Amino acid sequence: MNSNFHLRFCPGARLLTEGEDWLIARGVESALRHRAPGPAARTLLQALAETGGLADDLIARAQAAEPDVAGAILYYLLNRLEQRGRLSYGLVQDGQRLATLEPMTPAFRLAPLEADSAASYRLSRFATLRRDGDRTLIECPLGHARLRLHDGRLAAVLGVLASPRTVTTLAADLPELTPATAAGLIQLLMSLQAVFVCDDAGLIPEDRDPALRQWEPHDLLFHARSRMGRHDAPVGGTFRFVDQLPHAPALKPPGPGRRVVLPRPDPAGVGPAFFAVVESRRSIRQGGAQPLTLEQLGTLLWHVARVQSHRPANPDDPRQYASSLRPVSGGGAMHELELYLTVTRCTGLEPALYRYDPGAHDLEWIAAPGAATQGLVNDAMRAAAMETPPDVLITLAARFERLSWKYESIVYALILKHVGVMYQQLYLVATALGLAPCALGAGNSERFAAAAGTLYHEETSVGEFALSGPPESF
Repeated sequence: MNSNFHLRFCPGARLLTEGEDWLIARGVESALRHRAPGPAARTLLQALAETGGLADDLIARAQAAEPDVAGAILYYLLNRLEQRGRLSYGLVQDGQRLATLEPMTPAFRLAPLEADSAASYRLSRFATLRRDGDRTLIECPLGHARLRLHDGRLAAVLGVLASPRTVTTLAADLPELTPATAAGLIQLLMSLQAVFVCDDAGLIPEDRDPALRQWEPHDLLFHARSRMGRHDAPVGGTFRFVDQLPHAPALKPPGPGRRVVLPRPDPAGVGPAFFAVVESRRSIRQGGAQPLTLEQLGTLLWHVARVQSHRPANPDDPRQYASSLRPVSGGGAMHELELYLTVTRCTGLEPALYRYDPGAHDLEWIAAPGAATQGLVNDAMRAAAMETPPDVLITLAARFERLSWKYESIVYALILKHVGVMYQQLYLVATALGLAPCALGAGNSERFAAAAGTLYHEETSVGEFALSGPPESF
């Protein structure tokens, strides 16, 4: 137990009673039970819930309420709360709180400061700084806590610690901090796993770890924050905007562009056996001399993305939103993905950028061929090392608000799962039709938004799929 930090219950922690027992609950974690606490323990727990304080001061207040209780018992209670991630740690200087470390999971442990005063410390490349309400947060996906800054001047520590610093040199670089405060700040950043001790070469452990060296910062942050285990944010269908914002419609409203009616496949049509299709699925980057036809395109879109049935919203239950069933699965039957088609060669269809309307099973004209659409095609050719343009480039765009109205923490991860589902369906249907399909690994979302006339943060591309007519051979 560190005696230099101002201790208090973490945000969200609350005291409950059950008979004579007191419970310390926090979020969805199981409550920590203290059986029939005496006056000292009750005083300590109430102080942690209300004002907090230094460990020694808290123990003294508790013993004043019950002089016969041993200090070791009360320190054990504090240690137990610390081990279960119930305590936050405030950095205080001259009576002013500068920062607070808030554990997010029970796996959090307060890191010890190096005994060697000559030890140098350096910032992790995975550390991030962002605004949260009126405060600034420092976070790192390597750890299980966040550091909330109450004094914005402390944000400068991230710039200073980009290169190795000792506690002494850090205090010199940030003269508003006393050496003791600088040491406490280093300890909190180490507990956050945003700062580590340097070796003689000025490197920190992640610089030599083969696995961490291959992670990019944005990828690791995305992984840690969209999965449970390293944060305490709500996860899943929380309906956080149900009383604040209207839900996005199940089907994107039609635009002013002219419509192209797509052929519908014969429901009695017989195709190749399913497992034969699965076994023969391949990425084929080049089509043959024969172009894709409008009938083939209509059949593909019918079996991949059309609306099979539609359930309207229930005006009496705001959580029962409008939804639809389609050939592919979608979380909550929300189906946020829109298909845009950049057509370069298709019998029966003029080259242009179109949007597929899954309710009407037709194409909505968006834009004539131009520099923007050609840029999309060029990007696709580079991504797949194609020698010639695909007949049709299918761009998968997400209407982000469709999912974020209901879900929390997992929205973008869920979108990417849906992209994978859509890719596989496109592959299987295209293979059954004898076409040349190829999913792409990268695309330019900024270019797409400009070409389609969408707003980048509302609807833009999250996947691309190249499609051409029958290949000459496999």
